[in-house]
Amino acid sequence: MISWAALAGGAALGALSARSWRRVARYWSNPAARPSPVALSRYFGPDARKRLEQGSALNAACLTGLALLLLGGAWLPPSRGSGSQNPFAFGVAVFGLAVFLAGALGQLSLGFLGRPLFVLPQHARGGTGDTSEAAGGRTTRSSPDQGHHMASAPISREPDGGAEILVFRDEADSYAQLRRYKVYVDGKRVGDIRRGESCSRSVAPGPHSVQVRISWCSSQVSSVEVSPGDRLRFICRAAPGVESDPTAVYRRRNDFLLLRAV
Repeated sequence: MISWAALAGGAALGALSARSWRRVARYWSNPAARPSPVALSRYFGPDARKRLEQGSALNAACLTGLALLLLGGAWLPPSRGSGSQNPFAFGVAVFGLAVFLAGALGQLSLGFLGRPLFVLPQHARGGTGDTSEAAGGRTTRSSPDQGHHMASAPISREPDGGAEILVFRDEADSYAQLRRYKVYVDGKRVGDIRRGESCSRSVAPGPHSVQVRISWCSSQVSSVEVSPGDRLRFICRAAPGVESDPTAVYRRRNDFLLLRAV
């Protein structure tokens, strides 16, 4: 016996899925095209929302999975019915459920961790090289050679006598490659940095604190004493082992990132 309600729902979701896949294909081939909307993105911040829209193939996969689940379930007998089970319909329903779960988990991973990257079109995978400002801080893109030099250079002095704190994100940091670490000086957010980028903040001489954060995880607070003309440099990256430990975001949330003076 066919469940006409499930059949109608599956057909409607199938049509939505086909439309979503067309928009995904258009966005992958044309960077100027608008990505397919993602319902889950409304529960995330601006950066994660952008990633989810760029990875809208996962949302299309969820719609496809739900459509297959309903279409397969339409031919399955009710739980207390006397009809025999159709193995093909059961297989379609199970496959649809697996596709839906994979798409949903992929969206959560993309929103929180910035992965997997293969669901993003090539034009959306690279880091941005633009310069931005936040709360008086300056964020700039550095080359790998510049980053290596920065990480090994001693404290320099500003020629005009001003003091500055500079935080560089390690180019080799492989965690959340599409996401930015938030830089805080004296508890105030002064900039966001991707891999290979640096953020600088002019400060007055005296004691200061520096910290980097991502979502609810952070580094430990580094307290420094700044003298007139100093240019203090820090380098940050994810702590070793956190990428392979799914519980680290809870157990090590206060030292999830490493921040050290160089």
